[in-house]
Amino acid sequence: MNSIIQACVFDMDGTIVKNHEYHLQAWMRFWKNRGIQVTRQQMLQQFGRKNREILEAIIGHSISEEEAEWLAAEKEAFYRELYRPFIQPVDGLVSFLNKLRALGMKLGLATSAPTVNVNFVLDALRIRPFFDCIVDATMVERGKPHPDIFLKAAACVGVTPQKCLVFEDANAGIEAAQKAGCRVVALLTTHERFDLRDADLYIKDFTQWPLVAQKFKLNGSNEGL
Repeated sequence: MNSIIQACVFDMDGTIVKNHEYHLQAWMRFWKNRGIQVTRQQMLQQFGRKNREILEAIIGHSISEEEAEWLAAEKEAFYRELYRPFIQPVDGLVSFLNKLRALGMKLGLATSAPTVNVNFVLDALRIRPFFDCIVDATMVERGKPHPDIFLKAAACVGVTPQKCLVFEDANAGIEAAQKAGCRVVALLTTHERFDLRDADLYIKDFTQWPLVAQKFKLNGSNEGL
């Protein structure tokens, strides 16, 4: 492998699945049930963070880990109920993963989602075997935009962060990856370009392999997916 990139690490929500609308609907139902008024924009600004951090930001005070767990479980049950009939990968994902595997890349998943949601997505899409390492919200104390989850993912796949390419869709994740020392590709699945902080590259979905391959000098960059 000639490329300086030796591993690719993927966020999940909004990156390998375009599910932000279903998370939004779940959050809006959750807050409505509690008589708390929250706008869609307020919720979008929280995307990429751990559930406890989102809950505390909207409620306005700290809560116990136990309370955060059962509140988040309620919201995530709403989400899975809403999304289950519509779940599908972002365009081009499976071909993209196959291409990276053919290049000998290590692949990791680093998500702020809880384990139950990770299992829900990976098993529904049947893509679990692609990943050498899976790091979710339960495995780090500090969520994005702290770099912890990407540092852990890089260590797990056995590659330094500087040789990892991260795929993200939200500002919290982009910031976390950059703080970890990773290069970042931002997907325009959840936010418009002007809403996102600077990244190394922006793509609409995973059908844009040639852009990624050329930018990061991946082997086989002249081959389509």
